[in-house]
Amino acid sequence: MMDHAAGASHASVFEWVLVFVAAVVLVWTLGLAIRYTVRPEETDPGHIKRRILSDESAETEEASHR
Repeated sequence: MMDHAAGASHASVFEWVLVFVAAVVLVWTLGLAIRYTVRPEETDPGHIKRRILSDESAETEEASHR
């Protein structure tokens, strides 16, 4: 039943290097994703995020005055 996995333990050095490189890339990209999610470091005053936030706050103020 397990004959199809019989050669899995005999992986070549190249295959282990590929697995190691893939693991490093995975950990690196996961770290970057968490870093930019927690602290995006967008300080540009003209960033689209700031225009959206200011437009929403202006619409909220206008709606409360009506």
